[in-house]
Amino acid sequence: MPAYQHAVPVVQVANVETSLRWYVEVLGFTPDTFPKSPPYSFAILRRDGAEIMLQASDEARTDTALIRTSDPEFRWSVYLRIAGTGVLEVAAAVEKKAPLLRGPEQMFYGLVEFEVCDPDGYRICVGGEAPAGAHVKPHEE
Repeated sequence: MPAYQHAVPVVQVANVETSLRWYVEVLGFTPDTFPKSPPYSFAILRRDGAEIMLQASDEARTDTALIRTSDPEFRWSVYLRIAGTGVLEVAAAVEKKAPLLRGPEQMFYGLVEFEVCDPDGYRICVGGEAPAGAHVKPHEE
């Protein structure tokens, strides 16, 4: 039996065009849209081997987005692992375009993480290794 290559999160969004614009501008993804011109019903976003799929939702997401952004206990929808030691550089670039919900923080398991929220209220956690000697505040429980 062939091996699975990787899993790809599929997130339901209120407006594919609005959401893909955010992922392109804030996180640097490249979109492949369906259909090719708006209004889009689906998009595959790619960056450096990572993929996220956006699917138009038939439901209004406004209330859910508000719950997700205001509830500190809401868990991640997507986790992006950064290759190498560039997580602090990515956090600084993202923070110029969108507010960080948390971090960057050094986690007890060694990675540095930060969180950001997309237009539909999905919490995106980005993690990776910091450069040697970097001073990163430790995560507090």
